[in-house]
This record gives sequence, C-alpha cells and structure tokens, in this order.
Amino acid sequence: MSEPKEGFLKSGGYRVHYLLWGGTGPKLVFIHSMGMDAHGFEAIYNALNGEYQMLGLTILDHGDSDIPKPSLTLPDHAEIMRDCYRQLAFEPIILIGHSVGGMMGITLAAEHPNELKGLVLVDIAPRIEKRKYSSAPPPKLFESKEQARDYFKEKYSGFTEDAVENRIKHGLKEDNEGKLTLKSTPNIMRPSLSLDLWPFAKRIETATLMVLGGKSAVVTLAAQERMREVISGIEIVTVKEATHMVPQDNPIEFERHLRRFLERIA
Repeated sequence: MSEPKEGFLKSGGYRVHYLLWGGTGPKLVFIHSMGMDAHGFEAIYNALNGEYQMLGLTILDHGDSDIPKPSLTLPDHAEIMRDCYRQLAFEPIILIGHSVGGMMGITLAAEHPNELKGLVLVDIAPRIEKRKYSSAPPPKLFESKEQARDYFKEKYSGFTEDAVENRIKHGLKEDNEGKLTLKSTPNIMRPSLSLDLWPFAKRIETATLMVLGGKSAVVTLAAQERMREVISGIEIVTVKEATHMVPQDNPIEFERHLRRFLERIA
C-alpha cells in the first residue's frame, strides 16, 4: 500500500494542507466535512489506493490549513480549493464532497463544468429552509488522549474505532504545556454556510451521486425531491447505518456506493 505525499500549497494568500496519491487511474478530489480534515477519509483512501489518483484537501479553518479572514465567502473558499488542484495539474476530476465539502462541490460543478467528470455529495444539499447552526462548544483542553477519545466517541457516536483513532492521531495538537486541544474549531467560516446554493445546483450538468446517512436529518425529503428536479439523472442512495458522518460511520457501505458510481462514469 503506497503512502501519500503530504504537504502544503499556497492559494489566495493562505496555506492549504493536502494529501496526494499518485497512480494512473482517474483523478479523485476529496473535500471533507466541518470539524474534520483531509485525513478523515482514510478508510476510503486505503480501499481505493492503487486504483485511482487521489487528492485530499484540508479546508481553511481546519486541521493544518490556515485560518481564513471572516470575509471569505463559500464560493471564494471553493475557488481556493480549485486553485490547489489546478496547481497540481489535477484535472479533470471526480469531486467527493462531504457536508461543507459538498457545498463547495456544488459551486465548483456549476462554475467549472468542464473540470468535473462527476460529483459525489455526501449527506448535503442546498437547504429548503434556513437553519441555525448550534452545538455545544468543545472542551478547550484535554488532559489526556483518553479524555479526547471519550469526547470523540460521544460527539461522533457512529464512528468506527478506526475513525476515532484517526481523530486522535490527526485531529489534536499540543499546547505549550503539553495539553491537547482540537486542531479544528471552525467558527470563522460558519456564517458563509448560509449561502443559497439552489442557483448553483440548477446549473449542474455533470453526473451526480448523493449519498445520505439513514440516521441523518440534514437532507430533507423535500430537498431530495428538488434535487431530482434540478439535476438531471441524479442518483440518491442511503446508507442506513450512518449518521451525517457517512464515510466515518460506515466506510464499507460508502465505498460500495462510491465504487459503483466511479465504475459507471470514470
């Protein structure tokens, strides 16, 4: 199993963390959800390793990427991700976007259709109704990895053991006193998530797969029906044993749906 090249790209004045696997197959770009980072798709990378060229990008305000200015819009942020894969001559692509990563994917598929051969939206769609984001703030510090592990298990109740350990390995950093804190506490970019994405979705012409979590209420039935109306031929599947965090909760079932889509369009 090959290891990825890990590094940073400069885009829009920001430093962006990435993971890159070489190969000869079609190019896949992965953009993760809020609170995660490029490492969060680890189970999927391992499953597809050697069959596809893969690029995982860590969005700003997350992981080892820079913190953005509050004025950065969601389309601006998406263009920074685009500039990163273009710097690596990594196109045309099939974009796999989870949650906010899928929101960026919607804008990129609308604005740059010739660069995308396919779009996978993981438990995300434009919203029918505006929703307020509210969640309890995470602990500022963890005294130990065990305390952090308990936090991840409670916050992400559907995570596999491997997904929890992935967060322990990649989602934490030490302060000057050796105590642990989260790398990703994404508050700066949250206001940009209120953008109405329906005008973008209506312009999508690329082959699209939507993978929903059976235990998630993020994408309503009304939103699903509207997506069928605005994106011709969209395929919508549900992973029953998964919350919003589909790739981390049930990577085997997620891989099965992803493979079938990739084999059809790649």
